[in-house]
Amino acid sequence: MRRTVWISALALSLALPLAAQAAEFDYSWLEAGYTSIEADDGPDADGWALNGSAAIAPQVHVFGSYAGTELDGVNIDGDVMRLGLGWNTGIAEAHDLVVRANYLKVDTDFPGGDGDGYEAEVGLRSALGANFETYVAAGYADIDRGSGDLYGKLGAQYKFSPGWGLAATVTLADGANEYFIGPRLNF
Repeated sequence: MRRTVWISALALSLALPLAAQAAEFDYSWLEAGYTSIEADDGPDADGWALNGSAAIAPQVHVFGSYAGTELDGVNIDGDVMRLGLGWNTGIAEAHDLVVRANYLKVDTDFPGGDGDGYEAEVGLRSALGANFETYVAAGYADIDRGSGDLYGKLGAQYKFSPGWGLAATVTLADGANEYFIGPRLNF
């Protein structure tokens, strides 16, 4: 997992000089779509997710998400909720440094499957041309019922227009990987 994150970060850093145009990053957006969680030692789950972010100052944003999933092969529902605060600042013409921290809640129908915790991550958001942007981050997640884990996150958005795009995110962690794809409304 770590090798994948580092190779992806290296590939992104090599592509950064190809950024053709400065971009204004939207930190106010809503997206909805399909989510999937692939667990190493348990059943996989899939379902839907609603994610959002709102800029409350030029360099500060709040964000949150809700994912409703069902474990494959069994009738057990699982919900994952996040609510947090982020800070962003430009570090080059088409690149923002992003630091985020959030509360994390996992709620399942399975006895003992609930948990509260937190996540913190540092990432780089980059515009690679007028219509395409990427996000690469490294983070740490800790839930009260287990030990904490490092994770890597890779994201991308293709903008069809200033207001609409298609977003995808992959979060790679020890024990489980999380995937998302869906349309994004930027405002």
